Amino acid sequence: MRLRLLVLAASCLLMTAACSSTPDDPTPTPDAGTQPPDTTTGDVAPADRTACSGLTVTAGTYDWTVEHGGRTRAYRVHVPRGYDATKPTPVVLSFHGFGSDEQEHELLSNFSRLGDTEGFISVYPRGLNFPEALGRGDADSRSWNGVACCGPAQVANVDDVGFVDALLADLDARVCTDPRRVFASGFSNGGFFTYRLACERAQRFAAIAPVAGMEGSAACAPSRPVPVLHFHGSADPAILYEGGNNIPAGRPYPSAAESVRRFAARNGCTGPEQQTFQKGDSTCVAATGCSPESATASLCTVTGGQHAWPGQPNFNGGTLDLDATLEMWRFFQARPRP
Repeated sequence: MRLRLLVLAASCLLMTAACSSTPDDPTPTPDAGTQPPDTTTGDVAPADRTACSGLTVTAGTYDWTVEHGGRTRAYRVHVPRGYDATKPTPVVLSFHGFGSDEQEHELLSNFSRLGDTEGFISVYPRGLNFPEALGRGDADSRSWNGVACCGPAQVANVDDVGFVDALLADLDARVCTDPRRVFASGFSNGGFFTYRLACERAQRFAAIAPVAGMEGSAACAPSRPVPVLHFHGSADPAILYEGGNNIPAGRPYPSAAESVRRFAARNGCTGPEQQTFQKGDSTCVAATGCSPESATASLCTVTGGQHAWPGQPNFNGGTLDLDATLEMWRFFQARPRP
């Protein structure tokens, strides 16, 4: 498996190359200090769906595109075995890390395999690629605008939130989705972006589960409590567990604990933390006394863990003591959007 996920420490050329216009981004590029546009006006709850008719997509894996902002944007969809095109089905969107793509992230996250067993639709969007961003014609720099991170998408203020809006509308027209059970996850740069979606699209995403990515939004005011399940290795050398300012052309970001604490406060959690999982090197704690109680904010720490997806030992030595994908789905199942 050829994984080229986020290795920010070696990507210093992004600081200069990412600031120029490219064929993928024909508009003038803002200065790196420019605040992202306000996209919260699009945070509208979709109508509930009790049944579907006239949809013809069957189980399988599909590569689809949607037009947004003058660009053709791509995403991969895995429709599970046993899918019924008349019945609303849960959806998990999962966002790849910097420099990766939807195919690699499908393998890393393992959502498609679990979706076949559990009966949910897996969606893997593709970040924009800026071919010359690293000064080489064959360089990959696919990224997401996570406000504090990362790369050309963040520097150029790419409207990735608008892309997700367009993707969801396109997806709803193709498969029978359940608007109350749409969830988001992401790795690294994708984790930052997942947090941004919780800030700006709380009416669309019932809960989120970032891996190795922080809450880096300059201003975050979700329109409803959004449950969070965050995974992070304590020895992560790329996105530092204690927070930092090491992202080329990025911005300072908080610690894993602070990222989760912020959402606990937004979700009205006033009780003590409670341990919810412990095995080997992995421990999860959750805020309590939230409003509603299901709107908890949880942090799973892998002691000594690197920049990895827990449960995937073949990528950066992800621990086998904790299966992040399975725990995410259990978390999501219990937390549909009210």
